[in-house]
Amino acid sequence: MVLLSLESENGAILTYRLSKAQITVGSSSRNDVVIKSPGVADRHLSIGRSGEVFTFVTVDRQTVVLNGERRSRGVLNPGDRLRFGGATLVFRGADAIGMEAVEEAPSSASPPAAALRPAESFVLRNDPAGYAEYRRRIIELLYEPRFESLQQTVAVIHEALPSIDLAVIELGVGGETVALTSVWTGELPKIDAGRLADLRGAGRVAVQSDAKGESVLLPVLDEQGEIAALLAARPAGALGDEGLVWLGEVARLLTVCWRRIGRPTAPMAGWETEAASKLDTLLPGSSQAIQVLRAGVLAAAFGGEPVLICGAPGVGKTEVARFLTRIGPASGRPVEVVECQGVEANTIREELFGPGGHPSFGADAKGAVGRCRGGVLVLRHADALPAGLQSELASVIAAQQRQAITAFSLRWVATCGEDPLALVQQGKLAMPFFVVFSSRMLRVPRLSERREDLPRLIASLIRTVAQSQGKNVRGISLECLNSLLAQNFSGEMAELVLEIGRLVTATPDGEMVRSEHFLGADVRGEDPGSETVEDHAAVLASDDLKQVVGRVERLLIDRVMRRVKGNQSKGARTLNISRGALIAKLKEYQIPDYRFLRRRRK
Repeated sequence: MVLLSLESENGAILTYRLSKAQITVGSSSRNDVVIKSPGVADRHLSIGRSGEVFTFVTVDRQTVVLNGERRSRGVLNPGDRLRFGGATLVFRGADAIGMEAVEEAPSSASPPAAALRPAESFVLRNDPAGYAEYRRRIIELLYEPRFESLQQTVAVIHEALPSIDLAVIELGVGGETVALTSVWTGELPKIDAGRLADLRGAGRVAVQSDAKGESVLLPVLDEQGEIAALLAARPAGALGDEGLVWLGEVARLLTVCWRRIGRPTAPMAGWETEAASKLDTLLPGSSQAIQVLRAGVLAAAFGGEPVLICGAPGVGKTEVARFLTRIGPASGRPVEVVECQGVEANTIREELFGPGGHPSFGADAKGAVGRCRGGVLVLRHADALPAGLQSELASVIAAQQRQAITAFSLRWVATCGEDPLALVQQGKLAMPFFVVFSSRMLRVPRLSERREDLPRLIASLIRTVAQSQGKNVRGISLECLNSLLAQNFSGEMAELVLEIGRLVTATPDGEMVRSEHFLGADVRGEDPGSETVEDHAAVLASDDLKQVVGRVERLLIDRVMRRVKGNQSKGARTLNISRGALIAKLKEYQIPDYRFLRRRRK
């Protein structure tokens, strides 16, 4: 026999002694134990016996609170209390008496229980649904709301209700729903915007049915009382009355804090303005190509989805990836760059996930993933990875994206060639990998697409490089700027940065970058790139000693005379030759008179 006691909220106790091997509990009269109470399903749970072991399991994804802990199944021991709806079912254990149901009311011979209590009493009771700790954590999150508060709130709810899908959604263009943050499988519910006006009333909740089941929709209002977003949960039956009431509390808390954590709102526009200003410094220029890039980086800085950055070699894709952690509310997070080109697949696995290469994103994560928790992990030259490893990483990243976003969530960024679709067709980019990253793609333009940006870009690079070298550089001369603008920079941004670094290094502290700092430039107006590093390398590779010595000698004399601004005596001492020999060589090699540099600067 099984002995169960049903305690109602009014204090009455109903005891059941059941001889069946399988006992059902619910609100329907067809059950062995009938509980007519809000939040109790037609058939809520069943209790079974195997030898001396009693177990319970809920039906249709219902839940109960077992001794203060939400459970859907478990083992029962004498004294265990199952709370659901407005009643508590106490498991007393096995009994040898026949099946019956007896209401234990106070006898007339003894005084009622209330009469035995003292006039004043102090009784401590636990939260019946077990949400007290989760309530406290959400209140702490929203007490001083930050950018991550919305994502972390959903993570706490999902921790308390692991069996339901959750999403904070808003209506996009054309009535489409957009998830601001979610732990949701499948498509988001389609919402009729015309019906949302009825949700603005106090305490309103909507239940919408579709092929996936019933979804609960709770409104989050803005300062004007309009619906800014919806807190959605599915399936509705898994919530119970306590869960539904708690989600209503969360929705009201989000309403209070929406001005700080929602989108788009005035304070959020404030950080966007600040981020846009910083991006204008990091990505200077007014060309259409750079404006599109800045808008894409700004939008990507808000979310947590994987980002694919494409572009030609040397355009600065990795640096753009770093910008995602230097702007907006998520600034200051760590960045890890993993080079994928020319590295074996097993080495990449160990670099990402530590020894063994087994994926893990928790506190025990190893490798680059462990070092970069809460930051951005950049897969540089991801199109160089083997197709099998790309598909494997796509599965890992997709699985991580289905988890709730927290402050320790990892953001994936990959860089590849200029045309991702062409790379897919060529088999260099696996389709699953492309699909995972396709939700947010950025393209970094070539310098040839933004020629009008070069003056601002060069000035910005000079300031940055001078600051890194601890120098005070007063700018760049017009002649030197025109010389830079005349170059092709086939190496794109990498070559331009290298050239600026060389110029700033050659510029004395407190002076202006000038044309004489070009090692390969001829101030007479010849092509500044006429003598390139490749030309000098070709000369040194020659076996003709006269040719090699002559070219090298001319290069050294020209460089020294530009440095001393045409001072022949100083140049001769520097070159360790006589002044007469220097004058002869100046004529022989037709090196220009650099004394005009001193006159020009007076």
